Amino acid sequence: MDFVIDLDRDPALPAYRRLAEAIREGILSGRFRPGDRMPPSRALAAALKLARNTILEAYEQLAAEGYLASRHGSGTFVAPQLPEAAFRPEDSAKHRAAGGEEPGTGKLSAFGERVMGGEVPGLVRTQEEGAMYEFRYGTPSLEEFPVDAWRMLTKRVLDYPPRELLGYGPTEGLPRLREALSRYLQRSRGVRCDAEDVVIVNGSQQALDLAARILIDPGDTVVIEEPCYQGARAVFLANGAALAPVECDSQGILVEALPEEARVAYVTPSHQFPTGAVMPASRRLDLLQWAGRVGAVIIEDDYDSEFRYEGRPLAALQGLDRNGAVLYTGTLSKVLLPALRLGYMVAPPRLQPAVRGAKWLTDRHVALLYQAVLALFIEEGHFERHLRRMRKVYQRRRDTLLEAFHRHFGERAVVMGVESGMHVLVRLEEAGDAEEFIAAARARGVGIYSARGYYTQAPPPGAVFLMGYSSVDEAGIAEGIRRLAEVANERS
Repeated sequence: MDFVIDLDRDPALPAYRRLAEAIREGILSGRFRPGDRMPPSRALAAALKLARNTILEAYEQLAAEGYLASRHGSGTFVAPQLPEAAFRPEDSAKHRAAGGEEPGTGKLSAFGERVMGGEVPGLVRTQEEGAMYEFRYGTPSLEEFPVDAWRMLTKRVLDYPPRELLGYGPTEGLPRLREALSRYLQRSRGVRCDAEDVVIVNGSQQALDLAARILIDPGDTVVIEEPCYQGARAVFLANGAALAPVECDSQGILVEALPEEARVAYVTPSHQFPTGAVMPASRRLDLLQWAGRVGAVIIEDDYDSEFRYEGRPLAALQGLDRNGAVLYTGTLSKVLLPALRLGYMVAPPRLQPAVRGAKWLTDRHVALLYQAVLALFIEEGHFERHLRRMRKVYQRRRDTLLEAFHRHFGERAVVMGVESGMHVLVRLEEAGDAEEFIAAARARGVGIYSARGYYTQAPPPGAVFLMGYSSVDEAGIAEGIRRLAEVANERS
């Protein structure tokens, strides 16, 4: 029996781990066969210049995994029935390289087939490599986050953490955070809620997923905006919805075009994504009247309404609802940090048990320590101070962007969604093919994003793209748009 063993592996690993991996690989590759006798520990230790205890530890590890078996008085042998006897790494790698399917007998569910079969566009968004002037939308200014305040509050929570923060917590979220958020939503967004109505979730994407799970059966008609946020469209398609895209104008979704058979309607009334249209009160009331007439639930995604620069803030659609037709969702990823993955839902009372049940089945609850820190962050005024400061920062950046487009493009550029939010939608009618223009801009060091994926039909003519200005400073905005103008001039 050939027991040549290669220990030239990661030197950071303990010697017994390197030896166990080498023997395991020899067994799985077929060099060491079931029933073969392993060398005595003293002999192998002398051959490999290792301590005998190292050999014993490796043997014990492999015996625990089922690769080796000891016989009293006879020694240690390769187990006669291996846990992975049918698996051969080399064969599997060759099989995949040849384009073959991975072996397996498991059948995907209808949900799995929809996700894997290409029926859900936009399911995974590939991030572009960062350009010198990266106008990625939806990303806050990370440099402005009040790290010192967050660190101080985190230390306070961790210095003497109460027992309830160290175990499993309530599915709907910590009562203290739900109370703090409900008060904030009441005074800042006009949401009709108290703490019992709020459920803490892992970002607005989980809120959409939970809403889809409890509201949609395969084949149900779900209204989406045209254009529409891809993450919402993907969730509904994955759950088997029959999508009904309804056109948006400068005031949001066209209520008169909504189908009577719809079970759910997804809208972004405070800042339509991606056009930036703001739905006026009269149309909001029409939308609620439609929902009451047909018995539909409206999912209101209030993803960045904290940042409004023109006119008075508009209350949430949910605040106008008197019939329990609106399921309200919001996120803190845009206003604080995406890495926190914190969001919230306010559901009508009849839907709350289903929301909590779906949340429990998904992941029990959001990380309790983050919830505790955020509750303090809101209670002690850090949150709203941060929002006030960021409104001023983003308004300056928006003003810089508008001035730069006016100076370099004049009437050639249509810039939409400028009243609020963290991004704009831009249309250059004379710039030619959108994808070619975006590629040329990136080659010039300017990262902008095609709007094509947000439309189920063809987007408007010309180069239509999104530009987020929240994570680019004013000098970068001015220079990036100057370079865009150079690209446009070369292509005209």
